[in-house]
Amino acid sequence: MVILELRGIVRIKDGFRLEIKKLKAREGEFLTLLGPSGCGKTTTLRIIAGFERPDSGEVLFNGGAVNDIPPYERNIGIVFQDYALFPHMTVFKNVAFGLEMKKLPRQEIEKKVRWALELVGLGGLENRYPEQLSGGQQQRVALARALVIEPELLLLDEPLSNLDAKIRERLRGEVRRIQKELGITTIYVTHDQEEAMAISDRIALMNIGVIEQVGKPLELYYRPRTEFVARFLGLSNILELQSDGEKACLGSLCFKTEKAGRVRIFFRPESVYIVEGNEAEVRDYELLPGRIRLKLEINGHLIIAERFLNELPFPPERIPRKVGIEIRSFTLL
Repeated sequence: MVILELRGIVRIKDGFRLEIKKLKAREGEFLTLLGPSGCGKTTTLRIIAGFERPDSGEVLFNGGAVNDIPPYERNIGIVFQDYALFPHMTVFKNVAFGLEMKKLPRQEIEKKVRWALELVGLGGLENRYPEQLSGGQQQRVALARALVIEPELLLLDEPLSNLDAKIRERLRGEVRRIQKELGITTIYVTHDQEEAMAISDRIALMNIGVIEQVGKPLELYYRPRTEFVARFLGLSNILELQSDGEKACLGSLCFKTEKAGRVRIFFRPESVYIVEGNEAEVRDYELLPGRIRLKLEINGHLIIAERFLNELPFPPERIPRKVGIEIRSFTLL
């Protein structure tokens, strides 16, 4: 499998500037490029694949530059958002296409195609055409076609975005299972933060052509380095307070700090615990399946808390006007 590295990549196109100083995917790693639409995720993937050439910088496979190697010689498998299946070909022929281009023996092609279809759960559907398949099945065919050539690197560009939520959730688990089973280095592009959190070994969070932070999902979630990362992943609380060099306080709620002046305190809604007290005024709340989301105000600052219903010190049908709160985990931005 491949160790992928991007070094000093710059790509300027139609007024948009992509700049990746350094990014590395380890051998067998599932690395996700996450970010809003237009941030440069797909352009980065296309540069890795060789469909676009960077204005400067290097793409390296196992330490060797591949900038001058065409896509068909990079031994990569690609799954696109729109499946890109041949409508006039059967499932078998679609999956076998890459192998036939390599002019492999017929017997070997049949063996590999059946292996790939069994791997993605489509055994027995070899003779169907794409129009006879559901969206989820079509995406599985596209995945089988990418895997059957036994690539060293798998590239997935928003592969599940055209599917409904239930199918998407089930299929993302299948993608992760297959990737782990094969141990193939994988670069996955998505704008869906839940999807990225669920299946990634690490996430590279992008914003307007740059990578804001790379790390394990929970590292980005609980220890973001920038406000963009904090706000993009889930709900966040960010308080800007005055510190005396040791602590910054909002009423009776205090946070330990190491510097004086204005500081920004970050914490997630699930880090806010509801206790007996009256320092926080309940402005609004939402009852969600098994939990409650409270919008609280302290001295003009809004704080969002989220707790399981059985963790509340009062019945959920009787929300008091004021509550006490404790922040069990926070970080400084």
